[in-house]
Amino acid sequence: MESPSLPVTAKDWTSTSLHRVLCMQGGEGDVSYVNNSDCQALAITLCKPILISSLQSIKLFTSPIIRIADLGCATGSNTFDTVDTVVETLRQLFTAVYGGGSLEFEAFFCDLPSNDFNMLFRLLSEKQKVDSAKYFASGVAGSFCDRLFPRGTIHVAVSLSALHWLSQIPEKVLEKGSRTWNKGKTWIEGAKKEVVDAYAEQSDKDLDDFLKCRKEEMVEGGVLFVLMGGRPSGSSSQFGDQDTRVKHPFTTTMEQAWQDLIDEVI
Repeated sequence: MESPSLPVTAKDWTSTSLHRVLCMQGGEGDVSYVNNSDCQALAITLCKPILISSLQSIKLFTSPIIRIADLGCATGSNTFDTVDTVVETLRQLFTAVYGGGSLEFEAFFCDLPSNDFNMLFRLLSEKQKVDSAKYFASGVAGSFCDRLFPRGTIHVAVSLSALHWLSQIPEKVLEKGSRTWNKGKTWIEGAKKEVVDAYAEQSDKDLDDFLKCRKEEMVEGGVLFVLMGGRPSGSSSQFGDQDTRVKHPFTTTMEQAWQDLIDEVI
């Protein structure tokens, strides 16, 4: 389970600009993302063959520098493993096509401004001492629903287990007394259709913004690889489902965790 840090006030939680306060838990403690991201690591491992297959179709070697962006990198070995896969795959492909030569890589680790970039680069520095530097690296702080790079500069962009996070709370669900007010709940399981539709609209907008931004930033012929959770089309499966707890145990567990935090504050 992912572990978002919670150094925020009640005012922050009712804001639509959560991207400046929400992040995966930093550091290396028991509740840190570094030590609680095995599920995401498994998903990355399972999709690795598809990622490699996608990269092998690329034809980008007119440039001596290949630029890679991990969108929603968080911290720890998951993002390093992903970038390593991209670098090694493209290096091998370049050697097979051209028989050698010089090819350099630049990796951009991208996440919200509140992400623990200090921990990220400390771990990267320790890793590169052992592995030797395979690429140049930098951090980019910002929402992937916005533009992050100049036009036509990114050859490979990946976003793994991150795109399901919305850019903001739908404004409609904060309107007290309305049909879309999600009173007493922090999730959509068991919510009214109007609430579900409000979240679906926000999700559609965020995905549209994400793709429009990548269209501007990507080099023509580049690779955009996305891994994210999904649900069946339509809203009927989002509510009124008696088997929700069995089908989506994560959502009900998270709802209870949020409620426990609220109760502690109260």
